[in-house]
Amino acid sequence: MNKISSAFLKHKRGYLLLIFLTVSLIMLGISSRGFLNRPKEVGVSFFSYIDAGISAVTKWFSNTWNSISELKRVREELTSVQKKLLEYERISRDIVELRKENEQLREQLKLSRTSIYTQIPAEVIGHDPTIPFSSILINKGLKDGVKREMPVIAYQSGLQGLVGKVILVNRHSAIVLPLFDPSSYVAGRIQKNRYGGLLKGQGAASPLLIMEYVKKNAMKSTGYGDDVVTSGLGGVYPKGIHIGRIRSISSKSYETSMVLEVEPIIDFARIEYVFVIKKAAK
Repeated sequence: MNKISSAFLKHKRGYLLLIFLTVSLIMLGISSRGFLNRPKEVGVSFFSYIDAGISAVTKWFSNTWNSISELKRVREELTSVQKKLLEYERISRDIVELRKENEQLREQLKLSRTSIYTQIPAEVIGHDPTIPFSSILINKGLKDGVKREMPVIAYQSGLQGLVGKVILVNRHSAIVLPLFDPSSYVAGRIQKNRYGGLLKGQGAASPLLIMEYVKKNAMKSTGYGDDVVTSGLGGVYPKGIHIGRIRSISSKSYETSMVLEVEPIIDFARIEYVFVIKKAAK
C-alpha cells in the first residue's frame, strides 16, 4: 500500500493530466453530438463566413480602386483648371495691354485731327538692321499712299514732334530715317526769336541734335529750353513742327555763327505709333 501511495505521489502530475484529458474528451463528445447531428447547418454557416470575408475583401479592393480612379480624375481636372487659369491670365494681360494701346492710339488720333495736314497713321514694327543707327520700320507702304521724302511725326505727352522722313517704301511697309541719324538734315528755327539754322543727328555718339549756322546775333535772345521747330525751308518738312529744346549753346569768337545742342521732343525709345504727313488738308 505504501508502495502504491509512493508511486502515485511520484507520478502525481502525470495522473492528473491523464484525468483532465479524459474528462475533457467526455465533455467534448457530449457537447459535439448536436454539432455532429447538424453538418449541413455547420457547412452553411462556415461558407457564409467565408463568403462574407470574400465580400469584405472584394469591397475593400473595389473602394480602393474607385478612390484611385477618383484621385486620378481630380488630378486631371486640377491640371486642366490650372492650364485654363494660366490662359485666362494671359488673355487678361493681353486685354489690358490692348486697352492701353487703344487709349494711346485714340489720343494720338484725336491730336492728329487737329493738324492742318492729312496724316497716315502707322505702327512701328521694327528697325531695319541693314541701315545704320536703327532706322524705323513701319507697317504702311505704297498701297496706303506712303511715298519717299514724306515727313513723319509722332505724339507723346500731348505734344507733336518730328521723327524723320521716309527714305524707302515697299508695298506694305516703309523705312523712316530718324532725326538722330548723321545723314539726317532738317532746316529749323528757334521759335521764340525766329533765328534759323540746320539740324543734323550725331548717330550713336549722342541722342542730341546739333543745330549749326545760327547767327551769333541770336545769342542774347536765345536761352536753354527754348523750342526749336521746322522752318519749312527745303520743301521736305512743313513749317512749325516741333523738333526739340535747346540744351547747350556754344560760340567761338572768330566765327559768325553759334552751335546749339537740341534734345528731340520725341523719345525715340518709346515710339509705338507714328503719322506720315501726306499733304496739306484742304
